[in-house]
Amino acid sequence: MALDGAGSAWLCGFCAGSSHKARAGASAGLTAQIPAQCSKLPKSGACGWKGLLAGVVAGSRARGREARGLAQARAQRKPKVLLPPLDEGVWKPEAVGEEELSSAEVSREEPQQVAEEVWGGRSVLFTRSWADVVETRKALNALAKRRLVGESSAALRERRKVLRDCTRRMFLRSSGEGRLLLKGGPVLGYVPVLYESSTLTLRANDATALHVAWQYFLNGLSYPFLKGRLHPFFGVYFTPSPIEHFQLLHRWLEAKGKALARRALDLGTGCGVVSFLLRELLPDCEIVASDLCPNACFSVTAELLRRKAQGIEVRRSDLFDDLEGPFDLIVFNPPWVPRLSAHPKPAAAGDVVGGNDYPAELFPRLFEDAPKVLAPNGHLVILFSNYALCRGLVEESPLSAFAESSPWLRLEEVRRLSWVTPPATLPHISA
Repeated sequence: MALDGAGSAWLCGFCAGSSHKARAGASAGLTAQIPAQCSKLPKSGACGWKGLLAGVVAGSRARGREARGLAQARAQRKPKVLLPPLDEGVWKPEAVGEEELSSAEVSREEPQQVAEEVWGGRSVLFTRSWADVVETRKALNALAKRRLVGESSAALRERRKVLRDCTRRMFLRSSGEGRLLLKGGPVLGYVPVLYESSTLTLRANDATALHVAWQYFLNGLSYPFLKGRLHPFFGVYFTPSPIEHFQLLHRWLEAKGKALARRALDLGTGCGVVSFLLRELLPDCEIVASDLCPNACFSVTAELLRRKAQGIEVRRSDLFDDLEGPFDLIVFNPPWVPRLSAHPKPAAAGDVVGGNDYPAELFPRLFEDAPKVLAPNGHLVILFSNYALCRGLVEESPLSAFAESSPWLRLEEVRRLSWVTPPATLPHISA
């Protein structure tokens, strides 16, 4: 099973022992062995709406008139029909504090000069136009390419980190209605949903994340194997492309048949793609959708209400910590790139809650704990990719941890599907 440079999606299926005694013993004939051709598996790791939402946006604009009063406007614009009450744990980007804002300079120069100042460590408040923000970011990208030369994976990561830090020093003001106080600025539909302030100051990368995530929430995501669209909530990891790993799962589930599982776990549910796929192909199965990310749990809960779907329970859990087995089927769709401890992310930095990369201990924990909640002869399915291997981010697959930590699991099969259009960088939405 050669690894090509284009990259491919993977489905790795593991099977538990036929009895709990086998799992408790040393091997019982199920000693874990990864075939030679699989020893280099890829590495990677780890909430009818359209018309109503259009009404929310239109209403938000109309209620922006000061004469209506902020309290009345806020009561009218909250999409109560579309979303359940926000959980206290739902994450949102932190607004810029007054102390940090007081040290920022008001941008009055040309974008190129502003970019130089931001690159040098200054904070800048934009007050003129959205075009100034866009052009300053372009100028920063040009500076990064000139001053941080290199096309290796390490060089690209460093460039992205520096640019992320720069855009965190670019400030924008927004009204409580989500209107940026800039000429030509987009309306941030999530602001009246997430914040109670009459005005607030946001970082440029957070404002962009809020804007992009709102568009995906409004329009939804369509997958060829699912009925209807999914509307992911802010702060939830999702990917419109590639979807080959989901296609592999779809084919595998169809081949196994409806009697595959009576109880299934979608581990790391994200926006719920796997849960709703399981619901469609295993109609009699009890499904648990779990995630460490509070926004993901909220997103799937809201989607269940919209679809009036039954048979899916949403639980917040760090892997299996707060879950009770046994499960006949566990499907895990982890992040595909490793976490770089050398570059810890600041709190509320405009990223997916919990990160869209995996910590070093994730897979050893997974393989150690999965047999404890798997039913005899149950299946653990991991959706993965050789993305990180192809780009030199890792030297071997994190799935190699399986060989050392899971003597009571056996590798049943590995399926691969090459990407139709190999991505230059891994597509994802970090909100």
